[in-house]
Amino acid sequence: MGVYDYKNHNSAESKALFSDALAITLYSYHNLDNGFATGYQHNGFGLGLPATLVTALIGGTDSQGVIPGVPWNPDSEKAALDAVQKAGWTPITASQLGYGGKVDARGTYFGEKAGYTTAQVEILGKYDAQGHLTEIGVAFRGTSGPREIQISDSIGDVINDLMAALGPKDYAKHYTGEAFGSLLKNVAAFATANGLSGKDVLVSGHSLGGLAVNSLADLSGDHWNGFYKDANYIAYASPTQSSTDKVLNIGYENDPVFRALDGSTFNLASVGVHDAPQDSATNNIVSFNDHYASAAWNLLPFSILNVPTWISHLPTGYGDGMTRVLESKFYDLTSKDSTIIVANLSDPARSNTWVQDLNRNAEAHKGSTFIIGSNGDDLIQGGKGNDYLEGGDGNDTFRDAGGYNIILGGKGSNTLDVQQSVKNFDFANDGAGTLYVRDANGGISITRDIGSIISKEPGFLWGLLKDDVTHSVTDKGLLAGNHLTQYAASLKGGAGDNVLKADASGEWLFGLDGNDHLIGGKGNNVLVGGAGDDLMESGGGSNTFLFSGHFGNDRILGYQTSDKLVFLGVEGVGQSYDVRDHAKAVGADTVLSFGHDSVTLVGVGLDHLASSGVVIA
Repeated sequence: MGVYDYKNHNSAESKALFSDALAITLYSYHNLDNGFATGYQHNGFGLGLPATLVTALIGGTDSQGVIPGVPWNPDSEKAALDAVQKAGWTPITASQLGYGGKVDARGTYFGEKAGYTTAQVEILGKYDAQGHLTEIGVAFRGTSGPREIQISDSIGDVINDLMAALGPKDYAKHYTGEAFGSLLKNVAAFATANGLSGKDVLVSGHSLGGLAVNSLADLSGDHWNGFYKDANYIAYASPTQSSTDKVLNIGYENDPVFRALDGSTFNLASVGVHDAPQDSATNNIVSFNDHYASAAWNLLPFSILNVPTWISHLPTGYGDGMTRVLESKFYDLTSKDSTIIVANLSDPARSNTWVQDLNRNAEAHKGSTFIIGSNGDDLIQGGKGNDYLEGGDGNDTFRDAGGYNIILGGKGSNTLDVQQSVKNFDFANDGAGTLYVRDANGGISITRDIGSIISKEPGFLWGLLKDDVTHSVTDKGLLAGNHLTQYAASLKGGAGDNVLKADASGEWLFGLDGNDHLIGGKGNNVLVGGAGDDLMESGGGSNTFLFSGHFGNDRILGYQTSDKLVFLGVEGVGQSYDVRDHAKAVGADTVLSFGHDSVTLVGVGLDHLASSGVVIA
């Protein structure tokens, strides 16, 4: 399962569709927002805003603005074509389609009927090694035009936007048929002549282009002889949602355009916070950019009429940020309604702004939170709940306020700032590259690629002032100067089938690979079976059984209500954090299932399972 999973496609197929849809959607803009994106990244949205806006207009030596012909600019049009061809797509010409409507020199097709002439679409094809057409892409452009006619074209698109919201009933539904009825007929004929069906067509678009995607899906059964009824439809930042179940609408929660209309209906909520969940849409992905992070920028109400909020709507912010979600190691743990925070800060803001879930201008977020860093040096902060934090490239610093978490540092030199003395934590190392951090409340963080720990230790004035102390993560413990904070006592298995028995309270047992037998003692132990089908025994005391990833089909003997079962980073959870959705009675046992993995509580009836002692993160 993943946030972009579509129809009945598996995760790999859904990822491929998403990547193709985004590639052709970004091409449809021909890098028009390249100048703004580059200016924003370099200068930000604060004091650097004037420089950002100037770069948006005239570009620079590393970007092209919306004004054409500035001599020092790189050729963004060529870069756009290179990018879509690298993704495997090639524009299909009007002569190939036998089409006689308006097409510009770049091969962009324009709307056909009066009132729709500023609509634009790209038609592209994928070919196999023998040159046979295997797939067709239809990418609708949003509100904008070519650099040469940007202002007049955008005005025409804005009129279409307003008509969709305020005009005749079903204007949005019929938009694509009115704008491109003849072209789409030619595309269908071209596809059929090349042995393709509607299933081989991918339809995508952003903003007004996303509205066109939803429109085509609505019309697909009754128009063009039903050719497009089985096409794949992926829309970005669309203000509308199709009345069918054919479309996956993807967007940022804080994009003022995304889901602005309820289906295709305007109401007063459309101009303000319009966060009602939609069945066809992702609902809780946040672009953590300079505007979202700033208290000053958020003094004005969130509204589609509030121009600065539109920074979350730009195509490049979708291209980079949404792709990092796709490439995240946490992707398969997400679902359509997962809370996902995507780091999209500018360079100036990134060095002093913590990326976190501020839950601004939205319904209360529920369940685990996923925070995806950028390729720069990020500051990433989890909350008191259960978090999945991923740094990506760069030298990242992490904080968390408790709960059960997974922290992946990624490339670079990464740091975990625990904000307290190391004496308040237990640190355990499984010897296989994973550091476990357990706080005083029993919360556990599983971390990888963390090179150092920062803690606050008593300093000047008899310890009233605290000093930040950096500890290197070593094989033997945390090293600060000559002082070594040893890891908690632990027993570690190997690749085979191991028998591990705790001898003291507070020990950690790591089965790692193989079908292991882990036996807790009378003290309070942590048992981590790892991969394989493991047998674990409680042994008395209050023990924690920790399951993560694909942990196999495990059994627990001697389970008692004082024990805690923690399922962290396992697939098959989605938004179902209620143990009752995963537990069932099997004879005299209780089985908790997560996808293909399970835990059997031997001899424990379902009514004896202490739900308060089960954590599903």
